[in-house]
Amino acid sequence: MDPARLVFPGFTVGKQDPRAAEALARLGVGGFCLYRGTPRSVAALTRRLRRAAGRPLLICADYEEGAWVHVPGSTPLPTNLGVGASGSEAVAREKGRITGREARALGVDWVLAPVLDLLSEPRNPIVNLRSFSHDPKEAARLARAYLAGLRDAGALGCLKHFPGHGSTTEDSHLDLPTVNAPRPLLNRRELAPFRALASDADAVMLGHLVVPALDASRLPFTLSAAGPRLLRRWGFRGLIATDALDMGAVAKHWGEREAALMALRGGADILLVPKDAAAVVAELRVEAGRDGAFRRRCAEAERRLDSALRRARSPRPAPSVVGGAAHRREAAPLFSACASWARPPFGPAPLRVAYYEPQAGSRDALSGGAFVAALRRRRVKVRVARNGKPRKGESLVAGIFVGPRAYSGRIRLDDASRARLAAALRAAPGATAISFGSPFVLSRLPPKAGALCVYSRAAAAQAAAAGPP
Repeated sequence: MDPARLVFPGFTVGKQDPRAAEALARLGVGGFCLYRGTPRSVAALTRRLRRAAGRPLLICADYEEGAWVHVPGSTPLPTNLGVGASGSEAVAREKGRITGREARALGVDWVLAPVLDLLSEPRNPIVNLRSFSHDPKEAARLARAYLAGLRDAGALGCLKHFPGHGSTTEDSHLDLPTVNAPRPLLNRRELAPFRALASDADAVMLGHLVVPALDASRLPFTLSAAGPRLLRRWGFRGLIATDALDMGAVAKHWGEREAALMALRGGADILLVPKDAAAVVAELRVEAGRDGAFRRRCAEAERRLDSALRRARSPRPAPSVVGGAAHRREAAPLFSACASWARPPFGPAPLRVAYYEPQAGSRDALSGGAFVAALRRRRVKVRVARNGKPRKGESLVAGIFVGPRAYSGRIRLDDASRARLAAALRAAPGATAISFGSPFVLSRLPPKAGALCVYSRAAAAQAAAAGPP
């Protein structure tokens, strides 16, 4: 028994020194949480770390939209909210299958997804596109299909962030949010999708959340016994992981070694992304040598880790599947299925378009270049209108790019951009606004403007917004 195996350091591929990660692998950590990289560099690193460890490692990553957000060159896939707009279990399952195949080809066996936080609060700065729905049953239905897709590919999934922080207005990367809801409401809302999927999940990630109705101690669920106790009562037998321990919600209020001990004593099995993994390992080893109850708790967690490793031993796909033509071809119709009109367009599809981005200055690169190119492939004449003013015979189309971003603390179109957008749409009746991200930016638009949301900035989503070829 070695509690070092319960520590999963974070590693940013291409930025940090791989020799430092190799040293941690030799020290005895049980896995890593990877960020960034290229398909080739991630696959090379995971092989290198397993060689250095000389034993199985469980390597994980936040591939919520597939690997592509972290690993350019992988296949772009729809956001969860886009899947929710499609309402299709087939789309959810295919997203999970492609994600799982590409993750495993990269050497990543544990995908830290799906997000089960509900879309309860439009001002929430970090959930938004990551949520399937505001409806607990719908979120559970689509997440179950996504998990089935991961399983088809031989990958493990992880429900997050228990018990759910869709109703908060704070980003736990920055500080500790509180969910102020009574227990009956929590049972119907936040807790419902987790409970529905407890028997299907490989793992659950605890959120950095204070939930007074569930834990009067007001400890974050990451460090409290309340979350693991509730999950085990529901019959959940998989891994319980903390959210990243380097996030402000915990790091601002507790010492890292103290937090690690609290989390494991509370019932967590995996400590994700401490800032100083070697110091945490040393602390855990000392405590396990001193405290028999803590040693038994760690041994229990190790048994769950071993069980997860056994489930992830199927043959890996070839690295060539990552971002390959087959996956891109299979992913393209998923984006079309996700596109939805919040307000129908006025009149037939235009043949001449003035394309405008209210967030782009006169010299900024356009975020919607793929959309413009897709329109032109469809023989639409497109002129980039930096001032938002169409010429005679042109239809104005405005592209908006707003989505959740860790550590930003907000998710909205800034006031100046919103004012420019509203003015442009008012001056061009029959215009169309397209959100390549959050649907909430389409609220309060002038009444004579169409509104389309494709829920993603990916090039394939931009092509879907342009319509069928």
